[in-house]
Amino acid sequence: NEAFSGFDTWLTTGDGVPPAWGDQFVFGLKTRPLAGYGFDVELYYRTMRELFELDPRISDPAGLDYVDLFRFGDGYAYGAEFFLEKKIGRLFGFIGYTLGTSRRKFPSYNNDDYYPPKHDRIHDINIVANYKLNKLWRFTAVFNYATGQAVTEVQGRYSLQLPTGSITRDPFIVGGLNTGRLPAYHRLDIGFTRNGKFFNIGDYEMKIQVINLYSRRNIWFYSYDYDTNPISREDVQMLPIIPNISFTLDF
Repeated sequence: NEAFSGFDTWLTTGDGVPPAWGDQFVFGLKTRPLAGYGFDVELYYRTMRELFELDPRISDPAGLDYVDLFRFGDGYAYGAEFFLEKKIGRLFGFIGYTLGTSRRKFPSYNNDDYYPPKHDRIHDINIVANYKLNKLWRFTAVFNYATGQAVTEVQGRYSLQLPTGSITRDPFIVGGLNTGRLPAYHRLDIGFTRNGKFFNIGDYEMKIQVINLYSRRNIWFYSYDYDTNPISREDVQMLPIIPNISFTLDF
């Protein structure tokens, strides 16, 4: 409901499930301080209405109307984007930085207060550098840094016991909704690209890449084991360093 994930559930809309809509206000400045260079700045404010997502409070959807599977709410986002680009020369590329905030709320959820969605990113930096080695080969490096996504953390558990010693309840305590953060996400990818003619058939592009060069084990999400006391947490990590070779032929 906020960004694509391998564990997301995607459903079609139907009667009673209107599309989300909103208004966006943007103030931007574009300048070319030097030949071949560009610098852009944008300030934005966005309202979001009729946001909908599967209601996590529904334990058994059997017998419910389709529209009752969802909850509907509102949200807003604002921030600033900066973009510096170099287009000419053997070394070219860009640096992009976004400083942003996103909030949303749903009735009868989180005390009707706004909260950060899980993919709220306060800081997001992208750096892309290309260097022409010769007429055929190009070297590319891509670095990305982003604030860790918002999470709701489990803080502990406690037991309520009868005078006889038997446990009546064994609940766990969670923090505020999405008030925690995963560690910052960052990685560096490098690659060599060769372009040319493939006999008389067409144009080809061959890439030799190393994804996540320094094998940063970014955290995908936390997995909790509620059967232990204290509750244990496991970091579910993303993929380590990955070499890759690809060949593309256009004809």
